[in-house]
Amino acid sequence: MDLNELELSVGDVKLRGVVIMIVLGFASTIATFIYQASTFMSDLDAQTEAVAAAQTEATALAQRFDDLRENNALRLQDMDKKLATMEQSMSAADVANLQGKLATLGGTLAQIMDKQSQLNELMNRQAETEKLASETQLRVEGKLKELQAIEAELSKYQREVEDIWRAVDSLNPLGGE
Repeated sequence: MDLNELELSVGDVKLRGVVIMIVLGFASTIATFIYQASTFMSDLDAQTEAVAAAQTEATALAQRFDDLRENNALRLQDMDKKLATMEQSMSAADVANLQGKLATLGGTLAQIMDKQSQLNELMNRQAETEKLASETQLRVEGKLKELQAIEAELSKYQREVEDIWRAVDSLNPLGGE
C-alpha cells in the first residue's frame, strides 16, 4: 500500500496521503504542546504551594528566633544581675585581705612545722636519754649487787679477823680480856 492511495474522509473534506501525515504531525505537536503546558502549569502550581509552605515555615522560624532572642536577652540580664551580686559578695568578703591572712597563716604554719620538728628531735633525745638511764640503772644495780656481795664477804672476813684477835687475846698470857 502506498501513502498516496490512503484517503481519509472527514465530513465533506477528503484528505489524502501526505496531507494526512501533515495533519497528524500538527495534531500530535499541538497535543504534545497542550500536554507539556498542562504539566508545566501543574509543576508551577506545586512550586507555588512549596514556596507558600516555605514562607510559612520561614515565618514560624523567624518567630521562634525572635522568641529565643528575647529569652536569651532575659537570661543574659539575669546573669548580669548574678555577676553583679557575686562582685558585691566578693568585695564584701575582701578577697585581697584574705590573701594577706592566708600568707600570715602560711608563715604561722611553717613556724608550727619547725617547732614540731624540734619537738620531735627533743622527744627522740628524751627516748635515747631514758634508754641510757635505764641501761645505767641496770649497771648500777649490778654493781650494787657486786658491792653487796663484796661487803658480805668483807663482813665475813672482818668477823674472822675479830675472832682471830679474840682468840689471840684469850691466849695472851699478859692478860687480855
